[in-house]
Amino acid sequence: MTRAQWMSKPATFSKLMVVGLLGALCLLLVEIRFEHREALAEAWQSWIPLFYCGGMLALGAAGLARWHRGGRQVLLVGFAAAFLIGLLGVWFHSEGHPLAGLFRVLAAWTLRPGDAGGIKIGIPPVMAPLAFVGLGSMGVLVSRPAGTGGAVPRLGAGKA
Repeated sequence: MTRAQWMSKPATFSKLMVVGLLGALCLLLVEIRFEHREALAEAWQSWIPLFYCGGMLALGAAGLARWHRGGRQVLLVGFAAAFLIGLLGVWFHSEGHPLAGLFRVLAAWTLRPGDAGGIKIGIPPVMAPLAFVGLGSMGVLVSRPAGTGGAVPRLGAGKA
């Protein structure tokens, strides 16, 4: 079987996408553990993304193993939960003021390089948790059941 034939199978391509997304969650787990190293002792909220990433890695392995027997639906729910994790992270990182935090981030574009603009160094990055929303979006798209438009188009489809 050639690479093009192998990749043209929607389920195979979707599974490869899920493996890639799980790899991204694994890297995110390592990075968040490093970035939250001090906060883990101070606030219970800093454990949320770590538990999600770890749980999603286990869920992902099980979902891939049982792809056609409910695993795809389980992955869909798991990836959809990433939206909640990301939005909660934005809420916690902005101390309950997500719009003010967003404007503070956008205001950085008006500063000269090297100017902190009165923003304290070491505060949590307000938009970083949105990485979960992005990964969750891609995961939901590739985990949707085939009958709902979730199938990935075949490579070379529509070519004469």
